[in-house]
Amino acid sequence: MRTLNGLESAVYTYINQHQAEVEKMTIRQLAEKAHVSTTTILRFAGKMGFEGYSELRYAIKQHRAALTSAPPEPNYDITVPIAEFFENVNTTDFAKLIDQALTHIVPAPMVLLCGIGTGQALAEYGARFWSNIGKFSLAITDPYYPFPLHTPILQNTVMVALSVSGESHQVIEMASRAQQNGVYVIAVTNHADSTLAQLSDMVIAYYMPEMKHGDLNLTTQVPIIYLIELIAHRLDQDQTEKANSEN
Repeated sequence: MRTLNGLESAVYTYINQHQAEVEKMTIRQLAEKAHVSTTTILRFAGKMGFEGYSELRYAIKQHRAALTSAPPEPNYDITVPIAEFFENVNTTDFAKLIDQALTHIVPAPMVLLCGIGTGQALAEYGARFWSNIGKFSLAITDPYYPFPLHTPILQNTVMVALSVSGESHQVIEMASRAQQNGVYVIAVTNHADSTLAQLSDMVIAYYMPEMKHGDLNLTTQVPIIYLIELIAHRLDQDQTEKANSEN
């Protein structure tokens, strides 16, 4: 509590007094009721130890269920955080984040997408999708892929590093070696405070509740697919506008 500023304390007070209502609120609805921005709510959630608003709201629901001796929900409805993700991407802050990424991706002579495991399939999908619209892109899925030192072709290249946890040592290693060669690294991860996020030049975090089955991570990858396709369409739009201006 001592780490909260005035606006964050207002969020805490409102949630504490309206827990039942907050369970059913979107992040925008809570922002309006507490008279703060959605960014303030996300910052508050982070200080409370949650990865995002969905986790915070679910914890409130579980807390109230425990107090009333009601059994907690056995299955978490994944459609809820996905719906909230699509609501959050319509905010001004998220739009600015995508614009920032595009300022580096658009002029880049080449884009590298790297990932391991599930991230490998997503990297390959993203590289093909972006190449389809004319942005030369390659998937780097081998953690031992050599990055020759001081190679001119890597200058102004962008790497999009995909990792749910942000702690995959293979992805971290690839991103680190690329960065040493002048590559601009964009981390796309579920954890904005992860090792990958901290070493990258910029971070796009999507904050989804993590779901695991044993050692397997079953966290939804819908946000990554959306980001890949959103950026692709923005790149296509940029190329169309340039072609029209030249004509």
